[in-house]
Amino acid sequence: MTDEICLVGFGAIGALYACALERSSRAKITSVCRSNYQTMHEHGLMIVSDCIGTIDAWRPHRVVRSVAEAADRQYSFIVCATKCVPEVKKTTDIILPLLATLSSSSDTTIVLLQNGIGIEDDILDWLDEHNLGNTVISGCAWVDTTMIDGGKKVTQHGNEKLVLGYHRPQASHTKYATRFSKNTAIKQLDVFCDLLRAGSTNPEAAEDIDIARWRKVLWNASFSTVCTLTRANVGEVLATPTARTLLVEIMLEVLLVARASLPPSPAVTDVLSDSVCIAIIEHENQKSVFKPSMLVDLEAGRPMEVEAIVGGVLKRAKATGVAVPRLEVIYAGLNVIQRGLLGDRQ
Repeated sequence: MTDEICLVGFGAIGALYACALERSSRAKITSVCRSNYQTMHEHGLMIVSDCIGTIDAWRPHRVVRSVAEAADRQYSFIVCATKCVPEVKKTTDIILPLLATLSSSSDTTIVLLQNGIGIEDDILDWLDEHNLGNTVISGCAWVDTTMIDGGKKVTQHGNEKLVLGYHRPQASHTKYATRFSKNTAIKQLDVFCDLLRAGSTNPEAAEDIDIARWRKVLWNASFSTVCTLTRANVGEVLATPTARTLLVEIMLEVLLVARASLPPSPAVTDVLSDSVCIAIIEHENQKSVFKPSMLVDLEAGRPMEVEAIVGGVLKRAKATGVAVPRLEVIYAGLNVIQRGLLGDRQ
C-alpha cells in the first residue's frame, strides 16, 4: 500500500524528510513549492546527507504551486514544515484548503515539523470547532541541515534524529475528545515512523511529545534567542562567561514553566530536571560556529519564530502563574527586532 503525503514547507527540513519518506518506496509526495517551484521543475534538488546519502536532481512525485492546488485529493498525512510565525500567518490559515478536505470519515493525520511550544493549539482548536478527531503529530528535529545554492541543494551533516509523538485532547476540546482515538493515533505514529525509518532517517516515537517539545525549547529559548540578540554564533556565546550564566538562568525559567504545565510524572522529573541545563551546555562544541535558524532568519531579513519559541512559553507561564523575568526581557527585545522585519505586514 502506498501512502499519499502532502508536504507544505519545502525548506531544508521539509525537503530532507520528504525525500526520506519517498525513498521508503511506500509513499508518494505532493510538495507545495511556492518560491522554489520553477527551480524544482528546471533543476530538481541535490541532496548531500550523512543519513540518506547523495541524491542528484531529486524531485517529489508531484510538485504544485499552492496549497489550494494540492487540495484535490485525500492524503494519509498532511505534513507542515513551514516556519511557525503566527505573527504573519497561523498554521491553520496556511493549510486551510487541506483542512477543508477533512471529514468525519477521513483518517488523515496532520504532522507538524515546527519549533516551539503550543504549535498544535490552533490545529486542535480548528478540529474541535469542526467536530473532527484527526490525529495531530508533531516532531522535534535534532539535525543540522541547510538549503543552499538558491534552493537547488540541501546539505545535512552529523547526527540526525526526529522525535515524534501524537497530541492528546486538551480540556477545552470536548468535541475533539469524543472523536479522537488513541489507538488510531498510535497506529498512525508507527506508520509515519516506519516510513521515515525505511527512508534511512532516525525517527523516535515519544511516549509524551509535550515533554520532548519542552526539552527542545530549552535550547531554542536560550541559545537561539541569546545568539540572535547578540548577533553571535554558539561558540562566541559560550566563550563569554556572563552569557553562559544567562543561558542557564533562561533554561531554569523554562523548566519551571514546563514542570508547572505538565502533569507530574517520573518522565517529567527525569527529562526536565535542573541538571539538564549544564548537560546541554557541556554537550555543545565550545568552538562551534553554528548560527541558530532564528539568527539566520534575522540576517536574511525574514520574520523570526519569536511567538512560537518564546511567546508559547510565556503563555504557559502566565496560565500557571510562574515568574519568568528574563524571558520577558528577551521577548520584548526580540519583538522590537521583529517589528522591523515585519514592516508593512503588521
